[in-house]
Amino acid sequence: MPTNPDKKENVLKGSEEKYKLMLDNANDLISIINDKFVHEYINEKAYFDLLGYSEEDIIGKSPLIPLHPDDQKIGIKALKNGFKFGEGRNEMRVKHKEGHYLWLENKGKTFIDADGKKKAIIISRDITERKKAEFKIKESEEKYKLISENANDLIFIVSENLKIEYVNKKPLLKLTGYLIDEVIGKRALKYIHLDDAENAMETFYKAFEKEGHETIEARVKHKNGHYIFVEINGSLFYNEKGEPKALLITRDITDRKNAERHIIAENKELMELSQIKSELITKASHEFKTPLSSIYGASQILLKDFKDQLGEDALGFVKMIHRGGQKLKQLIENLLDLPGVESGKLTLTINKENLSEIIKECISHLDYLANERNINISYTLPKELNLEIDGIKFQQVVNNLLSNAIKNTPPEGKIIITSKITNKWVEVSFKDTGIGLTKKEKELLFQKYGKINRNIKNLNIDIDGSGLGLYISKEIIELHKGNILVKSMGRNKGSTFTIRLPNSI
Repeated sequence: MPTNPDKKENVLKGSEEKYKLMLDNANDLISIINDKFVHEYINEKAYFDLLGYSEEDIIGKSPLIPLHPDDQKIGIKALKNGFKFGEGRNEMRVKHKEGHYLWLENKGKTFIDADGKKKAIIISRDITERKKAEFKIKESEEKYKLISENANDLIFIVSENLKIEYVNKKPLLKLTGYLIDEVIGKRALKYIHLDDAENAMETFYKAFEKEGHETIEARVKHKNGHYIFVEINGSLFYNEKGEPKALLITRDITDRKNAERHIIAENKELMELSQIKSELITKASHEFKTPLSSIYGASQILLKDFKDQLGEDALGFVKMIHRGGQKLKQLIENLLDLPGVESGKLTLTINKENLSEIIKECISHLDYLANERNINISYTLPKELNLEIDGIKFQQVVNNLLSNAIKNTPPEGKIIITSKITNKWVEVSFKDTGIGLTKKEKELLFQKYGKINRNIKNLNIDIDGSGLGLYISKEIIELHKGNILVKSMGRNKGSTFTIRLPNSI
């Protein structure tokens, strides 16, 4: 049975709404950063309540900015290792908007989003009180007991054989349903799920051996029989007799684990839906390509070789067919490349190609569009400009840039193509006298579906487009180890797009 794209899109939208609702209402700080180490999302209410920051203060900025100066190196290392190994956990001080610092416990995991980009979700919790408690414990056991008994976290002290020697009463009852007399003297492993017990035991003993700090997640059995997820942070210390003990700070993370599972499940579903969508687009594009090539090729021959034999009305219809065919041809080429770009699997077929000939051929194909708008296309190019490139993909890029220049240049305008060769680079620039670009429009140019909606009247420009051409072109040129640059002084001041490729002449 054929897949219904509209139904899949509705499911996708519903999934995104559930995902956002869940995150926005979480108590912990939840953020998503990209592989450039920049925030893309925060649950604003939690950030504002805890740290006083709004989305405007955080989005688009590095998570390192508000860190305590002494924790900057830790933060940099944590981000790099997190993206390298897929997960990480740390404790750092973060500056409140009013100037004071809070201790946050951060746990991060990487994931691949629906666009195939690697990102990280970071869940942070205020542990300022816990850190204060730990500091006070070192100063005085009596102060420790006072703080412990009034803490929200469950605090254990266990001996080297993992027997429970101390636990704070209220959190024990609230979290597990047990009374102190029911756990004192018992081995801590007795209350941990069998599947988690081995890892817990190894981690606890590692802390004793290395005299360090260890953290685990485990399921702990409630007195009623069900299990709750907890995070246990263990630190080694010595009592007044010099005996090693472990301080275990235990916190209920059941809600957080459920949220993580939901996020992972939702993300998997989004990826599956995105894959289905991509497959449908690719299949449809392949089906359209063959008949379209015939239509486009035939109309091109009619305009080139039989133009004088066509009546005015017939010629107008052929031009219409050819113009529509050109747009569809570009769209299908971009759609066929899109899955490869999104998955990072777009490949090139590299040969020695003459860039000048490719550009002249593209001008020839689009010349009729320019003539219809009385736009003059001129070029100053060397006869031979041979580089190691994928000729077909490069032609696709040039077609995108030229057609955009033609569409966005009012009648009687000019498009000038020039080249520049240095020891390192070969540059080809496409300068037009068109409507230009504002600063905000330049930021949108190379984004997927980054179509610019302009409210411009009486300039006779073509605003139609899929928003894929420049996105695909940028990826193709970057695969060639080059880049695309854009310059514009603003509205009605023209634009210059420059392709820069490594010099392989």
